[in-house]
Amino acid sequence: MNGRLNIQFNEKQKKALEKLATDLGTTKAGVIKTGLSLLEVALREKKLGNQLGVVRDNKVVKEIIGIE
Repeated sequence: MNGRLNIQFNEKQKKALEKLATDLGTTKAGVIKTGLSLLEVALREKKLGNQLGVVRDNKVVKEIIGIE
């Protein structure tokens, strides 16, 4: 099912979205879709008892918290 969604962002969010789109070589919609996919993975893993983090050289350097 396809559909349109109208979302209002403040100026800071708008600039961040535009920068991400440019950096990733995609559209603003592409950024939002990617973010949604990442959040789905995070929530699925949390339900399995796993945690989300940033890993460098097989070592967790940051734990991402606050995803409910």
